[in-house]
Amino acid sequence: MDGAELTALFQYDDEQTAKNVSDFFKNFKRISRMAGEDPSALKSPVISDMPVSHGGGNHNEDKLVDHANATDLAPKIMNDVKKALSHVSETSRSIIIGSYVDDLTNATIAQRLGYSERRIIDLKKVALNEFADSLEAQEYLHINLHEECGMELVKG
Repeated sequence: MDGAELTALFQYDDEQTAKNVSDFFKNFKRISRMAGEDPSALKSPVISDMPVSHGGGNHNEDKLVDHANATDLAPKIMNDVKKALSHVSETSRSIIIGSYVDDLTNATIAQRLGYSERRIIDLKKVALNEFADSLEAQEYLHINLHEECGMELVKG
């Protein structure tokens, strides 16, 4: 790998990546319900590398197949999100949990963390990009929320 390829690896659109992660978290409560978990489980993650399996339901009926697939995928997403959150900075984790689990305003998060509201807005973008990096690195699903800056990323 030469220097140009390595540089291309890190050329993401941070603004759009942050928006992608924000959009992901806006749907996260639904994913957590499908996984049979409370979103607040992210506050104290219990991380397991064990495969997740859920039985039940008559999976032979066509109308249930899509739901069954989503139900089986949701616990894997939850596990990857928990692991990803355990690999971001404590400040980033607090901002993400505050914003998307506790539904706190930027002003409330700023007050709790001792920053200005403007600083929280800047730190939220950093937090969302940290999360995207960490989530993509997870072992099972490799969810990529990064937005590339018009260049093909080096993979593998």
